[in-house]
Amino acid sequence: MRLVERPITVEMAGGRLSAFYWRKQRRLVSAILEYWADSGAWWEDEAEKIFYRLLADDGGLYELYQERLTDRWYLYKVYD
Repeated sequence: MRLVERPITVEMAGGRLSAFYWRKQRRLVSAILEYWADSGAWWEDEAEKIFYRLLADDGGLYELYQERLTDRWYLYKVYD
């Protein structure tokens, strides 16, 4: 597992996460395995994050999150 935590661009279809871009490649979401909300370090005014653990069409397992306040997306982890 590698911790990445880099901003990414995502695509939504029908209100669901459908694809994301990493290393200049578009990766389609094959399956969302799990999702959860995390309040973060609220005592430091950290925004709530929604995490997604998913499988992509390249066979990779990824963890992404969306910052609720800014609506920005990040690639958090890549599983080897």
